[in-house]
Amino acid sequence: MMTFKVVDPGLFSTVQDAGRTGYQAYGFSPSGAMDYRAHKLVNKLLGNDENAAVLEMTLHGVTLEVLKETVIATAGAEAEIMVDDVSYGSGLPIRVMRGERLKIGKCQRGARIYLGVAGGFDVPEVLGSRSTHTRSGIGGFKGRTLKAGDVLRTVGGEFQNTMKKIKSFEEDDIIRIIPGQQYERFSDDAREKLFNSGYEITKDSDRMGFRLSGPELTAEDGHDVLSEPTQLGSIQVPKNGQPIILLNDRQTAGGYARIATVALADIPKLVQKPPGEKIIFKEIDVDEAAEEYKKELERIRSGEYFEPLTDFTSVRRRTALKITKLMGV
Repeated sequence: MMTFKVVDPGLFSTVQDAGRTGYQAYGFSPSGAMDYRAHKLVNKLLGNDENAAVLEMTLHGVTLEVLKETVIATAGAEAEIMVDDVSYGSGLPIRVMRGERLKIGKCQRGARIYLGVAGGFDVPEVLGSRSTHTRSGIGGFKGRTLKAGDVLRTVGGEFQNTMKKIKSFEEDDIIRIIPGQQYERFSDDAREKLFNSGYEITKDSDRMGFRLSGPELTAEDGHDVLSEPTQLGSIQVPKNGQPIILLNDRQTAGGYARIATVALADIPKLVQKPPGEKIIFKEIDVDEAAEEYKKELERIRSGEYFEPLTDFTSVRRRTALKITKLMGV
């Protein structure tokens, strides 16, 4: 069903779900929501299937004309949400009516906003996923970022009020990493630099990877290796010595030495850092990283990231607007 018309597409807005799995051997990047926690939380709040497609917006949100009544919510980065001239905060279920204009502003904290809708966004599946991969032009809405005039369909579904909202929380700058495949190629001096110096996320970062700026890391036996399969969070170090963290739209194989890999539990924290912010690396081992990821998934599943919704105005808007109209206010 046609639910939204795009008025302003924002800076870089795409349809994403949990990603395209099982096809990296054939050269297809996984794609998917970069902040998997935000993707899961907004769908859980709305009562959707956990893999339902959402809109991922980078640094600035979209403006949409509502074509059909539904319930929306946002997760991830915090931003002001306007429904016509009424302002709402992030993490709330909000009922929107036909003819209204939904506007999501700039990120006030964080870098990526996730807009969920009751039932999820409806785009064709490609290789088992609705996720967009813009470099190859597949998935999502015609394999590209949104443009003004696009009409977005939704699966449809009745929102069941859970009387909850997503908590607002702050995170530190520490990113935990596991020693990588070529860790031993780097000298003690290089490892010291990696763990005791901050690295800045540069403006050349995107969904493919975060390019970092900081102390140069030199591989004693050279930076080139035989191409190997890549994984989410791999930290490659090319010849210039500046690390690159590979992310969702990464190439499926790479030939640079990998000094470390970001722990999966810290991926949501990492991808919410905007360009210009610094991160600090902390070493952990594989077993600890696996345990921390299990804990993170359990926090999401158990509802630890939710808190009671005490003001129901946002989800009772239909009734409130009818009363206002009858009273002539």
